[in-house]
Amino acid sequence: MTKAHEMQPDWVTWNGYAGQYVKHPLMAMPGETVRFWVVDAGPSLNTDFHVVGTLLNRAWVDADMTQYQRDVQTVLVPAGGGGVFDVKIDHPGLYPVVSHSFASVDEGQVGLLNVGDVKGTMSH
Repeated sequence: MTKAHEMQPDWVTWNGYAGQYVKHPLMAMPGETVRFWVVDAGPSLNTDFHVVGTLLNRAWVDADMTQYQRDVQTVLVPAGGGGVFDVKIDHPGLYPVVSHSFASVDEGQVGLLNVGDVKGTMSH
């Protein structure tokens, strides 16, 4: 509880495992729309959802599926909140998926979207 009160977690993740999508990237083909369903379980830190090197083509903020924003870079998902985000990337590459709160990246909230089954390290 002390770490929770101080907002000093040992790790921050996507789907419960730090760095899992760096070791096992999410896959897509060029031109394919990828939808991210993001829930910030909290309890205290927000997530600033961002796919490096591209725009979110559609962003349903607060998971309000009746209206969306177009072509945004980063969307706040508050602790206890959610959002739905579409991205369509035409160029092959390895695109980092992060919380733009880079302290969270250092604690494991980073992944890769591999577009076009490319080899190597992050290209964006």
